[in-house]
Amino acid sequence: MAVAEAAQRIPRALPAPWWRGRRGALVLVVLGMIVGYLGWKTEAPWPAWLTWNSLVPHLDHFQVWLSNNRNVPDPNIAFRIFNGFSNFLDQLVAWFISFFHKLTWAGTVVLGTLVVLRFGGRRAALGVLAAFASFALLGLWEESVETFSLVFAAVGLSLLVGLPVGVLAGRSWRFNKAITPVLDAMQIVPAFAYLMPVVILFSVGPGAAVVTTMIYAIPPAIRITGLGIRGVPGNTVEAATALGSTRRQVLTKVQLPLARRMLLLGVNQTILFALSMVVIAGLIGGQGLGDAVTNGLYTDPVMAIFAGAAIVIMAIALDRSTEAMANRTDPAHRHLTAAKSRRLRLYTAACAGTVLLTVLVAHLVGASAAWSRWTAQDWLRTYVQKALDYVQDPSTFLFQHITNPIGNFLVQHGITPLRNFFIEMPWPVTVAGLVLIAFLLSGLRPALVALAMLFVCGFVGEWPNSMGTFAQVLVATVLTVIVGFVFGVWAAESRRVARVLRPINDVLQTLPQLVYIIPFIYLMPVSGVPGIVAAVLYAAPVMIRLVQRGIEDVSPESIEAARSFGATRRQVLMKVKIPLARDAIMLGVNQAIIMVLAVVVIGGLVGSGDLGYDVVQGLQRNAFGLGVVASIAILALGIMLDRVTQGRVRARKQA
Repeated sequence: MAVAEAAQRIPRALPAPWWRGRRGALVLVVLGMIVGYLGWKTEAPWPAWLTWNSLVPHLDHFQVWLSNNRNVPDPNIAFRIFNGFSNFLDQLVAWFISFFHKLTWAGTVVLGTLVVLRFGGRRAALGVLAAFASFALLGLWEESVETFSLVFAAVGLSLLVGLPVGVLAGRSWRFNKAITPVLDAMQIVPAFAYLMPVVILFSVGPGAAVVTTMIYAIPPAIRITGLGIRGVPGNTVEAATALGSTRRQVLTKVQLPLARRMLLLGVNQTILFALSMVVIAGLIGGQGLGDAVTNGLYTDPVMAIFAGAAIVIMAIALDRSTEAMANRTDPAHRHLTAAKSRRLRLYTAACAGTVLLTVLVAHLVGASAAWSRWTAQDWLRTYVQKALDYVQDPSTFLFQHITNPIGNFLVQHGITPLRNFFIEMPWPVTVAGLVLIAFLLSGLRPALVALAMLFVCGFVGEWPNSMGTFAQVLVATVLTVIVGFVFGVWAAESRRVARVLRPINDVLQTLPQLVYIIPFIYLMPVSGVPGIVAAVLYAAPVMIRLVQRGIEDVSPESIEAARSFGATRRQVLMKVKIPLARDAIMLGVNQAIIMVLAVVVIGGLVGSGDLGYDVVQGLQRNAFGLGVVASIAILALGIMLDRVTQGRVRARKQA
């Protein structure tokens, strides 16, 4: 009793006030930046002596030199390699298109449907059949086949590179550690920044589109393949080795078969990444639906919407079919007897015979390569145009009280003030403030990376546009974090909400980046707003899922301990679950920022300005130097934002 009373009389250390910690230092840094802005606004722009003003002309001259030397009758060995690879890719895409044309539209439909039916099941096959029907009804059969061809070429080459490298990464931790920074860089850089360097090296056309797509699609193939190989139980590998299996036999007879489901999921993600990039590659000569979207944005908005809808349908069909094939062929969940294997082989032969018979009959009756009979395009065009006219009519309730006020609010109270703040603030204050914030958030190394990347943005002459893009990214990220955090916590705490959000997130995560922007060009025509809203929709599902997973993975013991001390449900959430899920939440913020940047720069296609607009101008006006320096600045921003948002998590993992 006396001991208990003495323990109660021992004074407890009070928690330090918030202003003495990191949060207080952050507030002081922000206040210092505000003072610098108010006191010396517009007085110290990025200095000319720290700018490489001749870089753009040098790059333009370099492009002219490349073009002149590439097209000579006897180019040197380097140009022969680039020209040969580009011609090979052009011919590969042309071969796929020719293959589908020879199948005719009927053979293509039967081939795609039966392959998915054989390996994915009836539901997935019906989805593929419905997708083919939608391409025909929209009058976009030829464009859809061209996009299929581009995707198949890019995915085939991406898997040809990604699967062997992924196997090596899965079997060697040293090799995996060595290539991880390269894969990080390939995924950090927004896809829009790939376009200009590829155009300089490979010119324009399907070959350049395939190269751009491969850069974006190879990392998931490598990562998921490596994860699948490492996921094979160690005792299984040890048992095979103990029985005398060689490393090659362990790989081919144990690891690859048991990792089959992960490998097929890697194919699924590679296809979706490739399809996402193929649309953007329409800017550099990629054929198909991407070309229809990019051209339609300026000349025929209804056709852009039709092409965007076809891309969405294609993405969903490919996602569902490849996922179904991965699940149905997983050896861990099915056991084949000799009789069942014989029936499946007969089933496969019957499917192949049906395809051959269909193609033969189609040629005999004169079926064309593309569906050219009745389509619903003209009928749909009437209603879509009416919807566009209603959306864009200033006198409607939707425009007056919803879309226009939201757009104006984002511009007046978000984009414009932040853009002016970062551009008009003295550049030393901006650099010092952002570097200090990076140091306080993530440590010394990310702060040094931020300093170097900010210097790169100014050195290449893109300081104002970089700060403008940075402001747009901040606005979109704040909105994404709010939406993602609220719905992620809600989904973690409510199974009903989780069930409702799951199919929505699935659909949003299968859509290509450019497709998000199309509807908001007409719903919110205020400059810069379509890119912001599209970026929120693109990044929010990942944020929601990571927050939900982080909270759900909190150990039950920690939750029970808090409840045993009388904590309410709200206290458990605020004091236990959210703090313990901090790493997952920060990873969600990191991924949200990178994904937001990827879509914000694409907003340059629809007038959002800054770095994305410079890339578009470089592509459309043959201003290669301008496009390249903008791409360099986008790369610098992506690296800076990734390292700063991930630095603290990496430091805690290493500790």
